[in-house]
Amino acid sequence: MGMEPGDHLWYYETDGLTSTEASIPRQAWFPGSANETDFHGHGKEIFHYVFHSDDEVRMGQPHMRSGDGSFAWLNNNPGNLTGHPGGPDYGQYWDKFSWHNFLIFPSFEAGYAAIASFLQNPGNSYLDLNLIQAFQRYAPSGDGANDPVVYATDVATAASVPTSTLIGELTPEQMVAVQDKITQIEGSREGTIYRGVDELPAAVQAAY
Repeated sequence: MGMEPGDHLWYYETDGLTSTEASIPRQAWFPGSANETDFHGHGKEIFHYVFHSDDEVRMGQPHMRSGDGSFAWLNNNPGNLTGHPGGPDYGQYWDKFSWHNFLIFPSFEAGYAAIASFLQNPGNSYLDLNLIQAFQRYAPSGDGANDPVVYATDVATAASVPTSTLIGELTPEQMVAVQDKITQIEGSREGTIYRGVDELPAAVQAAY
């Protein structure tokens, strides 16, 4: 198959199955699955791998509510930024996407810097939005458990500014506080890092 930096793989340990689809192929692996969290009791046997280099492969279980290795950590994307093919370059692996169209970055530092670049990119039209408006777009209600008003209020408190502050009015120091709070809210739970392909399960090695 051949994996490149930024590629990812789902692995179902019990049956030795792998998939490069964005989401777990529930209907193929668990026929009759009723919803996106129905793995017929086998959720703990599914693992997600993200390939960053020959000596850094990250593994986690982001589909599990309390699983180690969140998407933010796996993808070096502390802001859980999303994108689309041909979209802006924020330092991510080009045209590589994880579940939910999350961008994948080569390092935490690149992903962290991308939060500010994303918010300050004129093409994204955030600069003239106040914090409430900005987080209604960044973390809209109905997308998971998002509450954009609470999100914006927490970010404003962290940056010591009112929620009426425009993104374009934030000082560099305030933007760092915003980045830090977003990183905290999005949640970056560590998983496992493999430092060599030969450490991976046989089925994952075969895909690599």
